[in-house]
Amino acid sequence: MSDEDAIPEDYAGSDRTEPNYFRIFFGAITPAGSLACKDQIDENGPFPPEFTTLPTLQFQPSLLKAAVTQDGYVALIAAASGDDGHLIYLHEDNAARASNRFAPPVDLGKPAGVPSYLDTLLINGITNRQNVFVISGAPDNAIWWKFQNPNTISEETITVVPPGTDTPVEVTAAVENPPSQPWSEWHQLSGALCSLTGTQNADGRIILVGLNSSNVPYMNMQTSDQPLLPEHWAGWQDLSGGLSGFEQVVCGVGMNALVHVFARIGSKIYMKVQEQVSSEIFTDWALFASFPDTVQTMALSVASNDGLYLVAQVGSGAGSPVYASYQTVEPDEQWSGLQIIAHVAGDSELVLQSNADMSLSLFARVRATGDVSYLTQQTLVHWSATWVPLGSDLVAMALTQDITVNPA
Repeated sequence: MSDEDAIPEDYAGSDRTEPNYFRIFFGAITPAGSLACKDQIDENGPFPPEFTTLPTLQFQPSLLKAAVTQDGYVALIAAASGDDGHLIYLHEDNAARASNRFAPPVDLGKPAGVPSYLDTLLINGITNRQNVFVISGAPDNAIWWKFQNPNTISEETITVVPPGTDTPVEVTAAVENPPSQPWSEWHQLSGALCSLTGTQNADGRIILVGLNSSNVPYMNMQTSDQPLLPEHWAGWQDLSGGLSGFEQVVCGVGMNALVHVFARIGSKIYMKVQEQVSSEIFTDWALFASFPDTVQTMALSVASNDGLYLVAQVGSGAGSPVYASYQTVEPDEQWSGLQIIAHVAGDSELVLQSNADMSLSLFARVRATGDVSYLTQQTLVHWSATWVPLGSDLVAMALTQDITVNPA
């Protein structure tokens, strides 16, 4: 269905009771382009052996992203296969009458002049509604943005009888209504990038970080508390700070509500930190870690102590170690010493995801085979000794929380 056909309940806000479980949702794309998923059987528990195949659409073998809607339901974006390559939005159906777990797919279209996507991002914004970003595969590497529109406010006059009286009175109150058009149009942001990631400021505004075609890192953040136009962005700031050869950047909000940015360059990882909460000013790069071999990839999440937890595969091939470091409760940005927590079966894509008890699970997809396995923390310091197989021959994966009761 198109975005105009979305049901009003999707935009009505959350007035539901607290969720009674919290599980990890795992989504994947198969080589045939099918979208498949599985959830933990129980909170903090294992996964079932089989995948559930989602709606019959076929998707491109990459660019799968997952997030959580404002009322706690799983949401996904993926690019449809075929010539049009429209971006498709899927979310769990929150209606009690729903016979299927997921509502009909919403076609978000594709920005004009975009033949393909280099990268995509699905992230909640200051209204806690979904924001979608794509990078064009055209030579201009343009950055495009689309978001769920906010509710509209209207005045409504009703007649009520106040307690203790028989005299009716008219009361005028502000009433919140779903928007007439659920999604915005596509907006082009300034600049050009080849990869993109993001996080939210402590105040909910989105921060984007990415690399351009020359591997120069840039940052952009929203400047308004109602950031619904391209002019409500500060503009792209060059983060290179005298360094070169950037290969990956990741970011997240750690202790003291400060955004941290990590970059890998060869065998080194660098870090810069917001100087004040929600500020546009960051420290200079500091050397965070240096290794005897090339850093292949990194992943970042929030740990059980509310600090950031960083993992990195170092070296290439089977048996390569995964190093980890996490924020500690001491002041002055203290981090634990680097430790090896695992060894991968091959060069891998890594994702960290929290369990219900806030312990982390580490998911690794071996790029050469598509095999996915995971480890789970036993304590903040210790991890399980063996990888648990989750799936095989998967070309993309995406994880998020599943924190609401699914319809029967």
